[in-house]
Amino acid sequence: MKSTDFVGANTRIRVYESSLLRNDQYERMLQASNFEEAVNVLKDTPYRNDVEELKETKNYDTLLMNELQSVYTDLFKISPNPKLIELFSLRYSYHNLKVLLKEKVTKKDFDSLLINIGKDSISALRQAVDTKKSSDLDQDYLISIQEASDSYEEYKDSQAVDIILDRRFFTHLRHIAEKTNDTKILDLVTFYIDMNNLSTLTRAIRQKRTRNFLTTILSSSGTIPKDQLVQIGADNLVNAGKKLAESKYKNIILASINDETKELSPEKIDLETDNAFINRIKDAKLEVFGPLPIVAYLYAKENEVKNLRLILVGKENNFPASAIRERMRMNYGS
Repeated sequence: MKSTDFVGANTRIRVYESSLLRNDQYERMLQASNFEEAVNVLKDTPYRNDVEELKETKNYDTLLMNELQSVYTDLFKISPNPKLIELFSLRYSYHNLKVLLKEKVTKKDFDSLLINIGKDSISALRQAVDTKKSSDLDQDYLISIQEASDSYEEYKDSQAVDIILDRRFFTHLRHIAEKTNDTKILDLVTFYIDMNNLSTLTRAIRQKRTRNFLTTILSSSGTIPKDQLVQIGADNLVNAGKKLAESKYKNIILASINDETKELSPEKIDLETDNAFINRIKDAKLEVFGPLPIVAYLYAKENEVKNLRLILVGKENNFPASAIRERMRMNYGS
């Protein structure tokens, strides 16, 4: 696929970008004295039609998921290469796999937890979980289902399903990136996998997880050798920060170290890795051709939903603005 094939789609993306929430709108929400006042700021945004219902029900999770579903449905239609949209929707498909597998092993109904976002329908995923066969789904799904099922059968622990599918997600993600035949997209995806490995490793060290756990949960689809990460995982958060600061991600690691304890902070690294990815894709604003503008817009929209949820949860629970602000992701649409 030629880069010029994206001109029409990218023109529409520029229009969509103009509707992303701006920093001043976030700030007005943060400075609002209560939940209702914060929601009122959305009257000047694409969320305007839901303001009154939101103030009455406070059901912002449904509103935000509906917004994402609408965005994904539209972008699957307009993208010259649907694989780009699948890259971002894959995490919802893997969420659904977790739900469906847990339904199967527990014999309980978890339909309310399913999310209708993704290239493949929930019914197709359900059939694959039930039969371990599918003529419609990518082979990666069937491998993931089989591995997760085998792990559950061995350990009888539903957490094993989560661990296997979390790792398999990144393998599947890389395979989709490779199928786009675009080196920039592949570089972005491997960077994203590296960032998630760093976040997962930091949390595992804090929880004093075993070497076997790290080997199971960390992805080998990034650029940092998995065995190197597993070795660092045997150390404490102070020494892990020092060792990782010698890697190519030095700036991210240093910004994620707690000034007082000198430990690598899981909370800080989540924020810093998200912001690093936003910085990585900001150049897409200058591109007319190629797939990057679509990818950048999707990531920006996902971050917008994260930020809105943070603010609305914070306002509903009377958190101070400073506590909410420090957890917010960098804004692509500033």
